[in-house]
Amino acid sequence: MDVVTTIRVLGVLALLLLTPGWFALSISGVWKSWTGLQRWIVAVSLSIAFYPILFYGLRSFLPLGPYKVAVMLVLMLITTLWLLRRRLFRLVQLDRVEWLTAAVIGATLFIRLWFLREHPFPAWSDSLHHTLLTKLTAIQGQLPTTLQPYEPVSLDQYHLGLYAITAPVMWLAQVPAHVALLWTAQVLNGLSGIGVYLVLDRRVGRTGALVVAAVVGLYSHQPAFYVNWGRFTQLAAQVVLPIAWIVAWDVLSSWRQKKQISGWHRIWQIGFAGALIASVFLIHFRVAFFLLLLLAGTVLWEFFLAVRSSRFRTTLFATVGMGATALFFVLPALTPAINYYVSTRGFGRQVVPATGIRSAYYDFATESIPYLVAHLPLLWTAIGALVLGILLRNHLVWGISLWVLTLFALGNTYRLGIPILNVTNLGAIYLVFYIPIGLVIGIVLQDILDRLGLRRREKVLPVVWAGVLALGFVASHMRMTEVESNRYFVTPADMRAMEWIRENTPEDARFAINSHFWLPQIPHGTDAGYWIPYFTGRKTNTGSMLANLGSQSYRSEVVVLSQLVQSLTQDSASAEELWKRGISYAYIGCMGNPLSPTLRGETLLAYPQLELVYHDECAWVFQILPSP
Repeated sequence: MDVVTTIRVLGVLALLLLTPGWFALSISGVWKSWTGLQRWIVAVSLSIAFYPILFYGLRSFLPLGPYKVAVMLVLMLITTLWLLRRRLFRLVQLDRVEWLTAAVIGATLFIRLWFLREHPFPAWSDSLHHTLLTKLTAIQGQLPTTLQPYEPVSLDQYHLGLYAITAPVMWLAQVPAHVALLWTAQVLNGLSGIGVYLVLDRRVGRTGALVVAAVVGLYSHQPAFYVNWGRFTQLAAQVVLPIAWIVAWDVLSSWRQKKQISGWHRIWQIGFAGALIASVFLIHFRVAFFLLLLLAGTVLWEFFLAVRSSRFRTTLFATVGMGATALFFVLPALTPAINYYVSTRGFGRQVVPATGIRSAYYDFATESIPYLVAHLPLLWTAIGALVLGILLRNHLVWGISLWVLTLFALGNTYRLGIPILNVTNLGAIYLVFYIPIGLVIGIVLQDILDRLGLRRREKVLPVVWAGVLALGFVASHMRMTEVESNRYFVTPADMRAMEWIRENTPEDARFAINSHFWLPQIPHGTDAGYWIPYFTGRKTNTGSMLANLGSQSYRSEVVVLSQLVQSLTQDSASAEELWKRGISYAYIGCMGNPLSPTLRGETLLAYPQLELVYHDECAWVFQILPSP
C-alpha cells in the first residue's frame, strides 16, 4: 500500500477511534473523572463501543453511508473542540510514566502495522467471512441479516459489531474491504494494552500499569499472534473487556463510597459503563461471557463492602442501572441470537460430544498452552507472580485467580452433556489469558515496589522503567517475526488469476478448491481459491466458515461437495459428480493444501474431464467438462 493511502487509512482510523468518545466525554463533563492518559483510553473505548451500538440500533430503520458518517464525525469533532477549547493543553499533559506508556503503546502499534508490509492480505479461514461482512455492510449501509449473495446463511447467531467499524474505514479511506479489515484489526491489536493499563492505573499503581501494557503489547506473543489466524472479532471485544470492567467497577465504588457527584454525572457514568459492556457482546458474543464472569466477582465484592458500609441500596441501584443500560443496547442482537441458540441447542441433555469433535474443538492438550497462552518464560513468570501475589494476600490477585478458574469451568461445560451450556471451548478461553497474565505480573510488581521505602523506591523505579523499555525493544523484533506462513493464502500470482477469472468465467460459475475439514462437518479452503467469492463474486465448494450457520440442506451440500473435491486428488471419478452438482471449474492456488490431500495441476492435467484454461506460475484454473 502506498504512503498516501497509508496516511489516509491511519487518519480515518484516528478520527473514528477518538471522535465519538471525546464527544461523549466533552458533552457530559465526565472526562474529569479520569486523569492524563486514562482519558484518552476511555475515549478510545467509548468510540469503539459507539459504532456497534449505532449500527445495531439503526439496523432496521436507517441505512448509513460515507456522507452521513462523515458529517456526523465532523459535527462531533467541531463540538468537542469548542467545548474543550480552553482545556486542550491540559488534556495532553502527561507525567513521565504516562509518556513511557505512550511510547510502549506507540511501539506496539508500529510493529502491528509494520507486519502488514509483507502480509497485505488477511490470513487463514475466518478472514474470508470478516472481509465479506465488511463489504456487505459497506454496500448495504447497515449490518446485514444474511450472507447473501455469497451464501444462504442467516446471521442471527453471529456477532457483527466489528464491521460497524471496518465498513466506515472502507467508506472514508476509500480502500477495499480486506484492507479496511486488516488495518482496523491491527490498529485494535496495537491498542490491546490500553485496557489492562487502565485497570492497574486506577486500582494499583502507574509503574505496574506501564509493565502490564508492555507485557500485553510487546512481551507476550498473544494477542499479536491473532493476525495469523484472522481472530479479529475476539481481539476487538477483548480490547474493550478490561475497560468495561474497570469503568463499571469505578461506578460501583463511587456509589458505595458516597462520593460527592452530581446526579447527571452519575447517570452519564452508568450510561458509559452499560455501553461498554454492551459493545463487548455486540462485537463477540462469547467474550461477553468472559466479561460477565469477571463482573460477577466484582459485583459480589462490592456488595460485600456495601453491606459493611450500609450502602447496599445505592450499590444495587448502580448495578441494576448498568445492567439495564447494557441490556437495552444489546437487545437488537440478543433476541434473535437467543432464539437461534436455543432452537439449535435446546434444554435437554445429550451424550458428551463424539471423539472427533472433542479432539478438534473441545480438548486441548497441555502441550498447546505455550502456543495458545504464552511462551514458557512469560508463563513461568506469571505463575511465580501469581504464587507470590497469593502469599502477599493481594486481594486483586485473588480475584483474578478466581476469574481464571471460572473461565476454566466455562471451557469444560461440554463434559456435562448439556448442549445449551456449551457456549465456547477451552481454546478460545486460552486466547484471553494474556489479560490475566499481564494483570498479575503488573499487580505483584507494583505491590513489591509499594513495600519498599520511599528512598529505595525512588532509586529502583528508573531501573524498572529502563528495563521495561529495553526488554520491550528486544521483544518487539520477536513480535514482528512470528509468522505462520502457510496461513497466508493469497500471492501476486493468485491475484492475477483472480482477474482472469473475473474476465473469463460466467458469473454463476462455481469452483472446486483445495479443502480441509477442520471439524467433520466444517470444511474450509487452504489456498487463494478460498478467496474466490470475495475477489471474483464466484462461489466455491466450501463457502465460508459461516456455512455451518446455514440450513441443514446447505450444510450437507457443502460437506458432500468438499468430500468430492478431496477425492478428486486421487482419481477423476468424482469429476462427473462435481459437474452434475454445479461445480464447473477447479482452482489450485500457490499455497496448495498442507493439511489434507492436495489438488495438483500435474495430476489434473491427466484427467480427461478437466481442461486447463489458465496457468501462471503456481496458479491453475481447470474447466470441468461433462462426460462425452
